[in-house]
Amino acid sequence: MQHIDIVIAWVDGNDPEWKRRRSEYISDVETRDALDETRFASNDEIYFCIASILKYVPFCRNIFLVTDRQVPEFIQEFHNQGLCPIDKIRIVDHSEIFSGYEDYCPTFNSLSIESLLWRINGLSNNFIYLNDDFFFNAPAKIEDFFVEEKMVAYGHWERSTPLKSKLLIRRFAEKIFNLKQEPKHTVSQMLGADILGLNKFFKVHHYPHAMNVEVLENFFKTHPSELVKQIRHRFRSIQQINPVSLSIHLKIKKGEAVLRSDIPVAYLKNAQGVDGFLSALDSKDIKYGCVQSLDQFPKIQAVSIYFSMRNKFLDFLPKSIIKKHREN
Repeated sequence: MQHIDIVIAWVDGNDPEWKRRRSEYISDVETRDALDETRFASNDEIYFCIASILKYVPFCRNIFLVTDRQVPEFIQEFHNQGLCPIDKIRIVDHSEIFSGYEDYCPTFNSLSIESLLWRINGLSNNFIYLNDDFFFNAPAKIEDFFVEEKMVAYGHWERSTPLKSKLLIRRFAEKIFNLKQEPKHTVSQMLGADILGLNKFFKVHHYPHAMNVEVLENFFKTHPSELVKQIRHRFRSIQQINPVSLSIHLKIKKGEAVLRSDIPVAYLKNAQGVDGFLSALDSKDIKYGCVQSLDQFPKIQAVSIYFSMRNKFLDFLPKSIIKKHREN
């Protein structure tokens, strides 16, 4: 069996020291992305994310947790409880991937961080990337992500022209009226294809993504100015490309991508979707899930979500997390 690594980007937005660093740079930024506290809030999603990998991803070799001078409080318990070897989970500080680019730290920008994941020491050439609020909902196979060294992507094609027209208008408004424009997930994906000269883009959604070290390394080493343009933004910018999208489209151009249709996801982003999300947790046909902004839910719903997730991953969670939520 081929073994590949999994990379998770994580931040504890509740950490006072992290908040202090962020406040030093936020004064000149007016976008909601920079001001929205819930984007950075930590609700212990990282433990469910890792538990889901241990339960459902047998081909995972290492888990690299990319952080900024932070370590999840109970991370060591995965080893102490015999759930994984001591060296399976490794903390990767931003200082490692930003080596040589220290002027752009600290950063509070997931797109900047994702642009440098290929610089993680010892990372497998093919790897899976996910945010800490993603999780595996059912058993995974390596063929879900890589088929004979080809990268698998799930989504659909969209034309770039309509989005490019809107982007030009937004940039004009920003220049003339000094109106800060909000970064958009779809726009950043379009730019990840546009930079390669493509007039359409393969749009993907919120689930674990296959990525490749070699194609990103070759691109950014060949276009060093593009890397600097990408990582100079401490908060997400409308000018940035999506590195996941860039990786996919680089593979498409090389003829090394397997494109599949959109797939269902247990995706929870508002209170109206709770019932559907809880039902999806029990579905073997839904392989991935994502829980966003849990801190914004009414307490009774947040508790219901937590206990459903706890019961699903009970045998793979740190005992301190179970105790913490029982007491709360």
